[in-house]
Amino acid sequence: MFERYKSGLTLLFLGSFLLSNTLQAGVELREGPPNPNDIQIVPVERSPEPGQVTLRVQYPTSGHIETKQPVEMELRLDWYPLGVDSGNLPRRKEIANSTEGQTIHVFIDHFGYFTINEALFDAVDDHDDFYDQICEFKLPYKLSPGMHVMRAFPCRSYGESLKENNCSITSVFYYQTKEPAMTLNLSDPYITYNEPQGNFSDKSQPILLDFYINNCTLSKDGYKIRVTLDGGNQRFLYDWVPYYIYGLGSGTHTVQLELISPQNEPVPGIFNNVSRSFTVD
Repeated sequence: MFERYKSGLTLLFLGSFLLSNTLQAGVELREGPPNPNDIQIVPVERSPEPGQVTLRVQYPTSGHIETKQPVEMELRLDWYPLGVDSGNLPRRKEIANSTEGQTIHVFIDHFGYFTINEALFDAVDDHDDFYDQICEFKLPYKLSPGMHVMRAFPCRSYGESLKENNCSITSVFYYQTKEPAMTLNLSDPYITYNEPQGNFSDKSQPILLDFYINNCTLSKDGYKIRVTLDGGNQRFLYDWVPYYIYGLGSGTHTVQLELISPQNEPVPGIFNNVSRSFTVD
């Protein structure tokens, strides 16, 4: 299916495909004037989940007050090798695939992610089927005094997040003092913008749109994601799956994600309205 898109099918075919399939597949195009940039967002199936993957915070523990900069952190990841290519999955040939291999995407507060792709690990059998990995790292930037939030999850070498249970962690810690504090309830619904981020060198490939959701499910009559491209091109997403963005030209682009309630109102929360810019060569 994706090869057909990339082989140069006309916009007429693409438009008719979307019209007949978007409601069932999880995307609704917002009514309005035709999109002059011919940008399309197409849902795709999740990559197969490996099963049993768990990610845990070793340090700093929840509520810990850190006193030194740069802040040191430690995560434990089981059943998912880092630094290797997701080579057995066809998606790595469809979209940008990083030479870093499989990584953990780490988010601090409102910053975009940085990646961890190295760890100390011990395999417990001769086939290296199980990985018990300890990831030690320092934050690549300085923090202001007060409350901070770390979110993290493992990702494929092409950036898609794993979405099975126990893959995501969220932890609150402090630097120097517990004031000021963010207004945050980790039991409420919230989202994490994952991709796209950075630079994309091949504009002939679709660009991955990926996010993580906590404490809610998406549906047409329930919670949904409103995505805005370059300030004016809007769609609603009803399924928690990856999406491919087609039709972005060279230059800088911006994606905004908003979590919308079943009552079609923006969901309050410090992570529920986020924008990221990226470039296409």
